[in-house]
Amino acid sequence: MKRIVATLTWGLLASAAASTGALAEAPATAVAPPAAASGVAAGGEAKPVSPEITGSLPEAAPAAEGEGHAAPAAEGHASEGGKEGAAEAVAEPVGPPPTRPPMPFDIIRTLQFLQDQVARGNGRAIRVQSMLLRHFAPGFLAVEPSAWEDPRNRRAAILFALSGGPPEVLRQLIAANAFDEATKPLAEAALAYVLNDAKRAEKQLGALRLDGMEPGLAAHIHLVLGQLMQTDKVAEAIAHLDQARLLAPGGLIEEAALRLEVVLIDKVGDHERADALARQYFDRFPKSSYAGNFLARFAMVYDDRGAEDAEGALAKVYDIATRLDDADRRALLLALSRRALVAGHLEFARLAGAEALKIEGMPNEDLQRGNLYAVAAALASSDPAKAASELQSIDRSLLHPADLGLLDAANSVLTHMEGPVEDGVGATEAAELASSPTLERAQKLLEAVAGDLGDKGK
Repeated sequence: MKRIVATLTWGLLASAAASTGALAEAPATAVAPPAAASGVAAGGEAKPVSPEITGSLPEAAPAAEGEGHAAPAAEGHASEGGKEGAAEAVAEPVGPPPTRPPMPFDIIRTLQFLQDQVARGNGRAIRVQSMLLRHFAPGFLAVEPSAWEDPRNRRAAILFALSGGPPEVLRQLIAANAFDEATKPLAEAALAYVLNDAKRAEKQLGALRLDGMEPGLAAHIHLVLGQLMQTDKVAEAIAHLDQARLLAPGGLIEEAALRLEVVLIDKVGDHERADALARQYFDRFPKSSYAGNFLARFAMVYDDRGAEDAEGALAKVYDIATRLDDADRRALLLALSRRALVAGHLEFARLAGAEALKIEGMPNEDLQRGNLYAVAAALASSDPAKAASELQSIDRSLLHPADLGLLDAANSVLTHMEGPVEDGVGATEAAELASSPTLERAQKLLEAVAGDLGDKGK
């Protein structure tokens, strides 16, 4: 039995009363506002922020006619042709323009700015967004009723809820008749979605006409529908995700749509298009705060291919991820190796892990991971004493808790291995080996580790 299978901004816009503000985001480390809660993205590990961000509050809409400007000077000044009077009029100090509280559409502009920063890798933007959602929620209910006559504010209220704002805001606005007859069905459908009434949300959103809707809002609704339909209506989900990407390119909506669409398109067998979209993700959003979530999905897709052709699948991965830097490529290879190891695709796990270990500058934590995956993947063909020594050298304190299960499973297998099992082993010995309490314990450990992959059946 030679094959022993090891079967896992903006600093809260300082003050809402100011009409402008400034932010300087320092690099920080941060998956998944969440697919349903935010309507924009599923959670994943955040990655280091590359650029520092400096900006100011998005410019508010133009003021009403005459608003925010000094009153015009009196005609004629002091006297006809009087220079002194004219000089005095010009020299009269002009006070600062009046300010107004931020309107709902101002808040959404800021929120969208933060979401775009999340897609570019600013982990702090996630926390600032969460603070902003809590801070400005009461403001939506405090604005003058006349504000809801502006369609920008009505759209903003819906986007606020879909982006993770408290559902109670939308509920109260609907009860107060803040939405006109044309917008109310959309508001009610959005409320159903944020309350996790998926069936009702899909039915109501699916009945809406989106072709004439403002592009940013339409993109968000297409993304929501793609998420709602991904299980039972895959083809329709893909079509909605395509529309979301086309209507809102370059930001978090496109990033979230790509993460989901790669998996769905590969599921229907269109591997070439799935490869193209995966390449597009790595080209456009390699530093996204949710890139870790995409790596897990990507590993699931390409591990399935690696089970049949390990070398071919690894070559395709390199082709797709050609523009990734060393750190991101290493993270990708380690994710692939771990996924393949837990799924029992040992050759693919070994190849991916070996490639990861070749990349220079590996942090010690990643080195421990890579060594664990490489040793565990080669247990079937390794000398037990050598494998035991290599496992013993791995620093448990540097492993993620999920990987500790893998280490324990590998050690459990090794305690039963006295040496390579010969091909001529008898049926009785093989049956005893298969029913060994040690191997049963190792199998349970591996099943527990596999739980974090989301599909134990694979």
